[in-house]
Amino acid sequence: MPDYLWEAAKRAGLQPKWRPIRGGTDGSRLTEKGWPTPNLLTGGHDFHGPTGWLSVAAMEKSMETVVHLAQIWAENPAAG
Repeated sequence: MPDYLWEAAKRAGLQPKWRPIRGGTDGSRLTEKGWPTPNLLTGGHDFHGPTGWLSVAAMEKSMETVVHLAQIWAENPAAG
């Protein structure tokens, strides 16, 4: 899946990079239970802080990346 996600981000016009994060995310709880779960960009800044905000443009890129990821899985059904 990492290769698919990388390609999906590129198709969305992004320059992907891996930056591990862990902590109290829902994804970290699922990974802990044996379900590897990546956190994708969301456009949010200062999470859970009093000045938290999000970028609509970044959220749109996140959604575009997910759509491309689904398309890549459809293009490669045996590998996914």
